[in-house]
Amino acid sequence: IEQLYPFPGEALAVRLARMPSLEDVVWVQEEPRNNGAWFFVEPYIEDALKAAGKGGMRARYAGRAAAASPATGLMSRHQTEQAALVADALG
Repeated sequence: IEQLYPFPGEALAVRLARMPSLEDVVWVQEEPRNNGAWFFVEPYIEDALKAAGKGGMRARYAGRAAAASPATGLMSRHQTEQAALVADALG
C-alpha cells in the first residue's frame, strides 16, 4: 500500500476478492509496532477483508516490537531484528 490516507480500501477489497486461495494477510513494517502505521491501517484492512467476502480473516502484524525509539542503537541488534521480521513476514 503506497498511500495511507485516504486509505485505498475499495481497491484493496477488489484485489483481495480476486484471491480465492488467500490464506494470510500480513502487514509488514520496519518501524516498531507503536511507531508505524499498523494501528491506523488495521481497521481499514479488516473493512477491506469484509468487503471482499473474507470476513473471517484478520490481518496480522509482522514487525518490530513496540519501543520508545525507532532505532535499536546497535547494528547487530538491528540486523537480528530485521532477519526475524523478514522470517515472520514470509512465514
